[in-house]
Amino acid sequence: MMDRMMYDTSMMWAMCIVMVVGLLILVLIIGTTVYVVARLLMKKSRVEDRPLMILKERYAKSEISDDEYRQKRKLINEIK
Repeated sequence: MMDRMMYDTSMMWAMCIVMVVGLLILVLIIGTTVYVVARLLMKKSRVEDRPLMILKERYAKSEISDDEYRQKRKLINEIK
């Protein structure tokens, strides 16, 4: 009878450990996926928005006129 109880207890602990390890692996996979996707989206966003950001900076510094800003913004948006 005692052997059976020890066996059941050790099996219970083994199952708990396996479940915790499985959960950690699942969290690691999900976390890695979210991280990679977020990095790719941020990289894409930075590359595409850079010309528009430069144009806005030049407009804010009054280096270009209103008409020139609108014309170049329209051109940048057509390229996207």
